[in-house]
Amino acid sequence: MRTPTAALAAALLTLPLIALPGSADTAPTGPGEAPPPMGWSSRSLGCAVTEAAVRQAADALAPLAPLGYRHVVIDDCWLAAQRSGGALAPDPARFPGGIAALAGYVHGKGLKLGLSLSAGAKACAGGGPGSDGSEAADAGQVKSWGVDYVRYDWCAIPTADFPGQNVQQIAQALYPRMRQALGDGVTFAMNNEDGSTVPWLWAKDAGAATWRTNVVSRPLPDSYATMVDVWETNQLRVQYAGPGSHADPDLVQAGRGGMTETEYRTQFTLWAAAAAPLILQAGPAAAPASVVANPKVIAVDQDPLGVPARLVSSDGWYHVLSRPLRNGDRAVVLFNESDRSATISTSLGAGRWRAEELWTGAVASTKGTLSAQVPAHAALLYRVSASREQAPPVVTFEVDPPRFLGDDRPTTLEPGVTSEIVTRVVNTGATSRLRDLRVALNVPDGWQAEPRTPAAAAGLDGGEAFTVTWAVTPPAGAERRNHDLTATLSHAGGAQDGSAVVAVAQAPPPGTSHLGDLPWTAVKNYFGPVEKDTSNGGKAAGDGLPITIGGVRYAKGLGAHAPAEIEYYLAGRCTTVQFEAGIDDEVGSAGSADFEVWADGGRVAHSDVLTGAQPAKRVTASVAGARHVRLVATNGGDNATSDHADFADLTITCQ
Repeated sequence: MRTPTAALAAALLTLPLIALPGSADTAPTGPGEAPPPMGWSSRSLGCAVTEAAVRQAADALAPLAPLGYRHVVIDDCWLAAQRSGGALAPDPARFPGGIAALAGYVHGKGLKLGLSLSAGAKACAGGGPGSDGSEAADAGQVKSWGVDYVRYDWCAIPTADFPGQNVQQIAQALYPRMRQALGDGVTFAMNNEDGSTVPWLWAKDAGAATWRTNVVSRPLPDSYATMVDVWETNQLRVQYAGPGSHADPDLVQAGRGGMTETEYRTQFTLWAAAAAPLILQAGPAAAPASVVANPKVIAVDQDPLGVPARLVSSDGWYHVLSRPLRNGDRAVVLFNESDRSATISTSLGAGRWRAEELWTGAVASTKGTLSAQVPAHAALLYRVSASREQAPPVVTFEVDPPRFLGDDRPTTLEPGVTSEIVTRVVNTGATSRLRDLRVALNVPDGWQAEPRTPAAAAGLDGGEAFTVTWAVTPPAGAERRNHDLTATLSHAGGAQDGSAVVAVAQAPPPGTSHLGDLPWTAVKNYFGPVEKDTSNGGKAAGDGLPITIGGVRYAKGLGAHAPAEIEYYLAGRCTTVQFEAGIDDEVGSAGSADFEVWADGGRVAHSDVLTGAQPAKRVTASVAGARHVRLVATNGGDNATSDHADFADLTITCQ
């Protein structure tokens, strides 16, 4: 489970509120104001990149060229180790045919070729030479080969040549040299993602088509949590972006396998709303067309106005963004960062609006409110315009909506136990009456779902709600994991699907149990897995030692590495959690952590910071009535390397 980023919500206090549709900011695009580049990068190949692999990628990318995917970018490792007669040369083993021939092949596919160069003494990878001091010659060389795009990296920088200057000043000296040498015919992508160069403050004046917004020099991993962190950082920089100079939060990950399709679609939505480059990292053939080949979403990214989306509202979990488009429309994003479905709403202002959700193509109308239940980790993208079109009203169709403010976990059901699930329909758009409503709830095979209240209604006027309560029972043998529930709403004007995720988990039995013997519902650990009845040990599973704190050995408990979180489902039937907290003796006197117990959304006990030089400390926490308990070990403020945090003799008492 992600923790919401307070910085993003707090940043709203310093940003002007964004008006929704009706912007007058529709100036035409001028010279040098190209849309963000689209294409493919060889980064995933690393130094296994070859001429043949690039040709193969170009073959696979060519069918996507009509959508705008035209750049084939060789990320690194294309250079020979040494210059040839003072000139850049391709690695003869990897690129035996040379770059000019490769550029000709790529151009023959209707595509453009990109290369990486470094502003320093050496390339970032592969051992080739950098362009420091040779900017004019190197620019002339790559242009003579027919290169269309240069990604200028920030490696092996000769800081000693710039006495008394900081990193930003050095970057501002080095980058314009290459930009000027290349001229306007080559796209110039600044890849100085080291945050200390703050490229967003000066990249546009330096002539950069794109500039990286990472705070540290690291590529974007293929994970949802990191992708959202990178988006949040990028969102704090987009105020400096605009036509022809675009904030670059890094590559599109779709097709690499580390995220779900929903999460990949979310990344693509957020990148498109930000007018970010859409450069694929997966092979073009592996990138799912359902994510990367939606022409209406791409049109938002490539809109000639070039103004990125800004936050309209955010509470750290639920975000609304708006972006003005060239023809006076607006792109509006409803993004649910949390781990359960949630309804997100925004006001469009007075008038009648047409709202098309670009991923599904569904068109609706509203008198002012745009609202939808957004699945966990999902983002909906609307194109909104003033219109008198006769479309069905915006309908908010909720399946298992959150039961209280801040409820960010999926609803948990117990196997063999009947629980209530609610569906709710709201005529949000209020442009006409909904008639002949029927709701059906679909559950996994072997489950039972019966309506406890009527599942049909004759009509629903603007602003009215129709709620159905369902009795849902997972079978006794239901797997202890997350499951999908789907629902269908039909009415005289059409149909709409909804969904939610619920978890199946078993609460602890009555009496006092060793909590570590029971299955957790969620876990995070800084290094390696959380171990049962041993210390954390190292990276591998099962490599811990007997739990020992201050010379005292404990037979039962959990061995974690702070920062860590372990969550259990309690069903409101437990009263007390108790354990001995301490840093395991296997790290000596090093390490420090604060051991916390959270019952639902609030902290109910903690140990204060304990170090490896201290004995164990008893922690007792009341969890009466709580649905979930989280055991948390936070870093004590020093390096986390030795924070082997033991929850020794960990017990729970339940009714």
